[in-house]
Amino acid sequence: MTEDREVLASVFAARVVLARKQEAQVVEEAVAEYHRTLTWLESRSQKQGSFLWFCDEFDLDPATVRREILKARVA
Repeated sequence: MTEDREVLASVFAARVVLARKQEAQVVEEAVAEYHRTLTWLESRSQKQGSFLWFCDEFDLDPATVRREILKARVA
């Protein structure tokens, strides 16, 4: 299986799992994930998978990315 096909299979499987849940459970999980994401965004960790690690991988300025996210959230 190619990497692209593996990604597609993962997306498909995730959507099937999501579709099987009750709406209230989906909302609860989404809110929890949102809060984890905000914590991840503000983290100073540089470990693999951290916000700062991704910024470094993609040659992005973390302060600029955070500022743009904040602007989008208050708009």
